[in-house]
Amino acid sequence: MNIKICGLSREEDITMANTYKPNFIGFVFYPPSARYVSPEKAAQLKGKLDLGISAVGVFVNEEISLIADLCSQGIIDMVQLHGDEDEDYIRQLKEVVQNPIIKAVRVKNAGEILAAEKLPCEYLLLDTYREYNYGGSGEAFDHRVIPPIKKPYFLAGGLNASNMGKAARTCKPFAFDVSSGCETNGYKDDRKFMGVVALAKLL
Repeated sequence: MNIKICGLSREEDITMANTYKPNFIGFVFYPPSARYVSPEKAAQLKGKLDLGISAVGVFVNEEISLIADLCSQGIIDMVQLHGDEDEDYIRQLKEVVQNPIIKAVRVKNAGEILAAEKLPCEYLLLDTYREYNYGGSGEAFDHRVIPPIKKPYFLAGGLNASNMGKAARTCKPFAFDVSSGCETNGYKDDRKFMGVVALAKLL
């Protein structure tokens, strides 16, 4: 199973990534988030990241020009849209970037997932719905609501070493997306980081 570790913001986090080799890491470019990194900081961190690990930029209702700049500079390899971006926004973005796009869905019901599958993005990311919250709640949702879909998706929302196995058996995602599940006191924890990446590779 593929795995993305999201919310890397320190050089220590990059060291963990280079050591344990998740498939993807995430830089959060959303200032209200405690895991926010500036474009300048992300550039520094990406410069230290193993070339075999893809960096995903996480955005919420961001100006397309900023995303395009980060892609053109090679700071991010993939784009994750975690806000209210619609089909028109995604089409405009695809006119200026060739990087794969992940569209996040804060899951309320199966119908929303089926509607999102029609969007012109390469992947979906299914996360827990919380009103006025664009993600990072650290809470899981009922994976049984996920309908059969053909578009590959990342599964997020409260995942950690204790529940990833059950999640894999229930819904067969393309990749897990873990953030708080490998943290202690709000910071990436080496032992937990190693544990979730190792477990994902066994599933």
